Amino acid sequence: MSSDDLCVGICMIDPDTGVCEGCGRTSDEIFGIPTPPPPAEPNKTVPLPENVQAEVGAGSD
Repeated sequence: MSSDDLCVGICMIDPDTGVCEGCGRTSDEIFGIPTPPPPAEPNKTVPLPENVQAEVGAGSD
């Protein structure tokens, strides 16, 4: 049973309680609690093309 199965099509959030008068759920339960996206991967070092390595060296590591 999904949480959408609880919906009865009467969506009215009571401003005092924060609960839907149709299904009895809070808006967090209806819409889900937002979660932050996962952190981005750190920049990965890309090796220089061979012609550039020949001119400047391979770089530092």
